Amino acid sequence: MPNNKHKPFHKKRFTPDPSYVPPYDSAILALGIDFLKLGDEVAQKLTGAGISTVMDVVVREEKDFYRIYSFDKKNLGELKSALNNRRLRLKPPAEKASEQRSDKEKSDKPVREDMQKTFPKGKEGQNRFNRDQREKNFKEQREQGDRPNNREQKRDFREDRNRDFRDKNRNAEQKNNKPKKNSAIWNADGISEKRTKEEREAKRPKRPRTEHPSDKYIKINKNNKWGFATRDGREVIKPEYDDVFTFKDELCCVESEDAFGFIDREGKVVIPLIYECAASFSEGYACVFKGGVCGYIDKEGITVVPFAYDAGTAVENGECRVKKAGKWGELHIDDPDNVRWIN
Repeated sequence: MPNNKHKPFHKKRFTPDPSYVPPYDSAILALGIDFLKLGDEVAQKLTGAGISTVMDVVVREEKDFYRIYSFDKKNLGELKSALNNRRLRLKPPAEKASEQRSDKEKSDKPVREDMQKTFPKGKEGQNRFNRDQREKNFKEQREQGDRPNNREQKRDFREDRNRDFRDKNRNAEQKNNKPKKNSAIWNADGISEKRTKEEREAKRPKRPRTEHPSDKYIKINKNNKWGFATRDGREVIKPEYDDVFTFKDELCCVESEDAFGFIDREGKVVIPLIYECAASFSEGYACVFKGGVCGYIDKEGITVVPFAYDAGTAVENGECRVKKAGKWGELHIDDPDNVRWIN
């Protein structure tokens, strides 16, 4: 009997499968293995085996790389990681792919029915089903001694478990944050705050709505001077003032050369422009400034409240507010000497 103990072992030469076409761009397949940015050790082993392009790499299965001298599992892991960074993959095992496809076709319906009975509906049930199926396949492969993707499968298991945990926490948060049917806040007397607020608003006296009818005159501007015209565009007051207010009590406050006065609807100056500042008339009275202080005049230009205040408001219901020495007070226009100071 011949002695084959020292007979050298020759690995079978790799022959690419002519029916397999990698699903990648031809320009990428034609690039050298430098494109993958491999370590020196792996690159040297591939080059020594005649593998010089990306095409030479992706047409091989994992088992084909073990034919390369001293190419081990660590080198294969580095190669797969480099391919993954470039969105590339090795050729899938033909026999394993066909077996998985046929097994899926045979067991698709029973597995789906079994999943519906065992697992809850929705995304969480699908994730649990996928995890159990992978664990089952992993156990079968381990019993058969076939563990080509042990590390990847363990990683998938961890991802599935983490996903289930996140989904469970998310569902719990949504359930806790879901508003209750009777979420109204109740007072001690059993009446909701919303209802109490509505009743309080209903009892509160309503202030009559103030309507401001539009005036029959509109402002016009020519050469940076202001005047008035009717709404059909007919000029009634020549634009000759630096600024004009609106007509109140049939009089309008106008400004010219930093002086204020009042005109009527014919454009006639009724109250001379002798004031440092002025406001429109209200209830027959206007607040005007002279000498840095303010007082009130009537439509004849007669002073009814002496010039002794720092500021004043429009007259409403015969009263106004005036300010002096940092204090505000209430003043009745018919009794200007008695001011009720507020603060």
